[in-house]
Amino acid sequence: MTLAVVALAVSAGCVGSSGPSQEELSRDADYDWTTDANVTVTVNGSEYQAVADVSGRDSVTLSSTSALGGRHPVRLSAVEFRYPNGTVVGADAISVSTSNTQTTVEFPASNGTFAFTASAGSRSVTVPTAFDGSYEVVLPEGMRTAFPVFGAVSPGGYEKRVAADRVHLRWGSVSADAVNAEFYLQRDLYIFGGIVGVLVVLALLGVVYFRLQIRQLERNREQAGLDLERE
Repeated sequence: MTLAVVALAVSAGCVGSSGPSQEELSRDADYDWTTDANVTVTVNGSEYQAVADVSGRDSVTLSSTSALGGRHPVRLSAVEFRYPNGTVVGADAISVSTSNTQTTVEFPASNGTFAFTASAGSRSVTVPTAFDGSYEVVLPEGMRTAFPVFGAVSPGGYEKRVAADRVHLRWGSVSADAVNAEFYLQRDLYIFGGIVGVLVVLALLGVVYFRLQIRQLERNREQAGLDLERE
C-alpha cells in the first residue's frame, strides 16, 4: 500500500526532485549576448548554451520528454540574466526550483535576456522551446546533418547555413515542444563507407567461394558416374 502511494505521488510530480546545487547555478560561463535570434543555442561538446530574450514575462518552465513519453526537468547550470542596460547578474538574483517534471526559473525582471547551460548528447541535442520567437541552433565545429542515416533535424521548416565550419539551423518560429538535431562528424561517413565496402567485398568473396564449391561438387559427381542418365 505504501509503495503504491509513493508511486502515485511520483507520477503526479508531488515528490520533490533534487535540482542543481547553488555551485552549479553560479558556475562561470562566457555567453554571447549579441545574437540576432530570440533564442540562440550553441552546442559545445556535451553541453549547450542557450541565450533567450525575455519580454514581458517573469518566469519560465523548462522540461524535456523521454522516449517513453514522461516529462523530466532540464538541469541547469551557469544561469545569468542581462538587463536591457547591459548589467549582468548571476544565480544570486535568479530563482531556480526543480520538481519531478520541470524546472521553474523566476527572473529578476520581466524584460532582459536569460542565459543558461544544459546537457547535450555527444551526437545530438534537444532544446525545449519554452520561449517565443525565432530559434537558432549552432552545432559543434565540423558536425553535419545532411546524411539521413546519421543526421536529422526537427521540426522542419528551418534554414541551414555553414559559417566557420559550424552548421547554423534557424527557425522563424517553432510550434513544437522542442527543437532536436542529430549530427555527425565528416569522418564518420568515411568510416561508415569503409565498413560497408569491406562487408561488400566479404560478401562477394563468399559468393565466389560458394559457387566454386558447387562446381567442385558437380565435377566430383561426374567423375564418380553419379550423373549418368538411365535408359
